[in-house]
Parts: sequence; structure tokens; C-alpha cells
Amino acid sequence: MSEFQEQKTLIAWFRAQYPQYEKCIRLSLNGINLPPGKTAAIMINQMKSQGMVKSESDLFFAIPNMEYHGLFIEMKDFEKKATPEQQKYLDFMQSLQYEAAVCVGAEAAKEVITNYMKTSLISKPIPLDS
Repeated sequence: MSEFQEQKTLIAWFRAQYPQYEKCIRLSLNGINLPPGKTAAIMINQMKSQGMVKSESDLFFAIPNMEYHGLFIEMKDFEKKATPEQQKYLDFMQSLQYEAAVCVGAEAAKEVITNYMKTSLISKPIPLDS
């Protein structure tokens, strides 16, 4: 499966496993496929001016646990590795007391999330209006 399919599988699993946290998932815009040419350059500049960060991890789970403020996951398919810039971003987030991991495939990410959630601080978050 492609990285896109692996991430899609992971998100569907997470929403089914932890429905009370479905609003706590954040997706990086770095992985979005943009049209080629001038339009893409304009869109990238707009996103950067609005806060997009180079090499930001694919996913952020804004759920604190007993040890960390939240969880960053860099998804990879089975043929790729994190770039040095992506690893530097993860290392920086870890220095700020976030958990951060590179996960090759949805199954690896599920394991990381399951272990992380074992010490979640919030058993029942306050429901938000849909």
C-alpha cells in the first residue's frame, strides 16, 4: 500500500478505536499533492505564511499522557525512510516533551498509538458540538 493508503487506514482505525478523540487529530499539509507549476508555488507560499512548517510530521495527536504533551507520527510506506530534516523535526519535538515516531505502515503506527494511549491523561474528554 502507498503511504496515503496506510495513513487512511490508520485514521479509520483510530476513529473506530478512540471515537472520543476524533477531533484531536491534526494532518500536516506537507504531504498534499498540488497541481504543478505556478499555482502550486502560490499555494505553498500561502500555506507557509499561514504557519505550515517544512518537514512537519504527517500526523499530530493532541492528546496528553503521563509522560508527553502529544504524539507526532511521520508515516512512511515500506520503501521510504524519514529524511534528515524530518528526523530533526521529530528530535526537536521530543526535546519539547512530545512523543515522536517514524512509522513504516499503519500496523506500526497502530502499535505506537496503542502504547501511547495506555497512559492517556484524559479518560473522557468534554464532547464538542459537531
